[in-house]
Amino acid sequence: MLKNNDWIILNAITYKIHSIEELDEMRLAVMKQLGYLIDFDSSSFYITLPNDEKELTRPVGINYAVEDMEEYIHHYKNMDYSEGMMFTGKNIAYRESDLIPDEVRVNTEYYKAVYDVQNWHYSLHLNLCYKEEFLGVLSFFRNKGKEDFLYDDIFVLDMIKDHLALRLYEEKQKDKKKKMTVEQCSKQYGLSEREESVLNRLLGSESAEEIADILGISISTLRKHCNHIYHKLNISQRIELYDLITRREF
Repeated sequence: MLKNNDWIILNAITYKIHSIEELDEMRLAVMKQLGYLIDFDSSSFYITLPNDEKELTRPVGINYAVEDMEEYIHHYKNMDYSEGMMFTGKNIAYRESDLIPDEVRVNTEYYKAVYDVQNWHYSLHLNLCYKEEFLGVLSFFRNKGKEDFLYDDIFVLDMIKDHLALRLYEEKQKDKKKKMTVEQCSKQYGLSEREESVLNRLLGSESAEEIADILGISISTLRKHCNHIYHKLNISQRIELYDLITRREF
């Protein structure tokens, strides 16, 4: 059970959730503070795209490279046997070992591609939802050779989950309403460097042929980039970009 000092730390975490203005800074600070209450070797914190709750973006982590977290989004998320938990609409903390037996888990393609590579074995997750909308996932990992996470660890996450979910929900509502710069849009929606260049040109008056010529790509390649951008931004046509982005950047 939690001690008096533990409750003091929990109160400090709750304060940080609501007082740190920058979202990425807040998420990282919360993970660091939780390290005083939960023993973990690595952690990650993803949020969902403003207009698509099934797409993760903007990962921050501790002892977990950004490149590896991005790799999870693009290549391994759909292999993750706990992915279904993300879309239940439930604000819930759970241990991965409670979902699937160890003897099964260690033989999955996902475990071998992610856990083996990172030298992890056990994990603890907090799916963050508000009004049944999936908003993000906070995860903790322990290296091989360590014991599993405790139910006391789940209790700690239960104490802060409503605060985190509300904060993410409020941020998401702000993102849906405000216009962004091209750079902000690229970061928020996880655009590649080339997609950011295409997006910037789409905000101008050039035709598709002119944009392709300026960027030195074919029309078919430009269309592919446009389709990827529209999918990530959850829009269907070029004109909708002007409702999302403040200006073109030169």
